[in-house]
Amino acid sequence: MTQFIPALQRTQNLFDLYQYICGKSEVPAVFNFWSSVAMLAATLENRVWYEKHKGEKLYPHLYVMLVGAGGLGKGTAISQAVRIAKSSINIQTYRGKLTCAHLIDVLGKAEKDEFDRKVVKNPRLWLLMDELKNDVGSHKQLAEEFVAMMTELYTATNYTINTGTRTSGEIDIVDPLVNWMAGTTEAWLRMVLTKDLVDSGFTARTCFIFGKYDFNKRYPRIVYPPDYDEVMEHIQLRLWMIQQFEGRILMTEQAESIVDQWYMMRPAPTEEAWYSMWHRHHDMMLKFAMINCLADPGPPVINASHMLKAKAMVRQIVRFTSRLLEVAHETYATKPSNEIASYLEVKGSDWSGHSDMLRYFRSKRGMDSKQVKDAVFQLIAEGSVEVERTATGKTSYRWREVVA
Repeated sequence: MTQFIPALQRTQNLFDLYQYICGKSEVPAVFNFWSSVAMLAATLENRVWYEKHKGEKLYPHLYVMLVGAGGLGKGTAISQAVRIAKSSINIQTYRGKLTCAHLIDVLGKAEKDEFDRKVVKNPRLWLLMDELKNDVGSHKQLAEEFVAMMTELYTATNYTINTGTRTSGEIDIVDPLVNWMAGTTEAWLRMVLTKDLVDSGFTARTCFIFGKYDFNKRYPRIVYPPDYDEVMEHIQLRLWMIQQFEGRILMTEQAESIVDQWYMMRPAPTEEAWYSMWHRHHDMMLKFAMINCLADPGPPVINASHMLKAKAMVRQIVRFTSRLLEVAHETYATKPSNEIASYLEVKGSDWSGHSDMLRYFRSKRGMDSKQVKDAVFQLIAEGSVEVERTATGKTSYRWREVVA
């Protein structure tokens, strides 16, 4: 019989310990790992930074998006991270439905400055959304506007965003620091990720983490380890200690050599859609290195081990981004059946009239009536879509949740 060795005798790495207390469950391990990364980034906020260039502070804040089918465990992974963080540290969170206007209110109360301008100063927020379809909505234009605003907030950590609402007028948001963790489906991404949005930099700023069902893993309930309480107390204390730290993160010469070699040797992108992401992978690697540094006990100095882990995380992001670009490509390429399937799946149980769909796909995707008709008939034949015809002759379609 194998002797049980308590986890704290085997490792002091915060991510290893976090994965350990997640226990055995059907939630993809990749979701739990990246939820712990998002949690630590949210804990750090803007209290730590790496000086990439003289006088320029690079903060470890992240946008992490868990992508997968319904019931895969995205919400479970997010809930675990939030529960642990809130049991350990003080952190401003918002979880649930949100619009652009409401987000401005959530960031903080606007106050008049010396120039009589409405200003929200130095807002800090960990934004949490279990399902983007529910929390942002399935209206394409509103979703695009929200994503565009989040894209700007990500970058504006050292400058002022001039924005506003109909009711509050113009508001300046000064030096915002927002971490964002969300769950979504490929269908929602297909609806939102137009070519313009890909080119705008949203995909370059977001860690898209794809998970999938493993039907060989079946757990009626989560099986927790016997030393769960002891390890949990350790994690809570570590998070509290990490939140007390403030200052610049340094880097060893060996770690600098690793990132420099990676930067110079990595192949250039061959497709335009990769340009923005390729350039931002350097910042991502430095962010991951900072986070890995603080996940280990010891001085706030990035060493070779931290940089190698960060390099592996970037490699994983690149692999997932390749999958994402396939999803985005289907959005603005020549696959009408995928377009219409995504449109109906996002609508859920709501019926969509044929005339409304035709107008939408004509104006938004440039499809003609024959393309729409053929695509719908293909989906009906597959059993993915059901049809309803009224006595007046109106035809409507709805996505089938369960395909026989």
